[in-house]
Amino acid sequence: MAKHVLTALTPAEAEGRPTINTGVSMVGMAGDDFLCAHCSRQIIKSFDMGKVPPDMVFVCGACGAHNGVPIPETH
Repeated sequence: MAKHVLTALTPAEAEGRPTINTGVSMVGMAGDDFLCAHCSRQIIKSFDMGKVPPDMVFVCGACGAHNGVPIPETH
């Protein structure tokens, strides 16, 4: 499992998009771990990000910031 930083979003960028509040932490069945782009707290654990819509917004339960699906790394 790898750790990834989510994409930082402003409240204006998040407006009108589907939203999940992660609470203290959101745990999946298998996959990678994801960190809030604003406070660096791990807010998603063992999650397959490929199964969520690309416009999904994750609200950090720690700092309240808006995060988007991470942009895939290119090499």
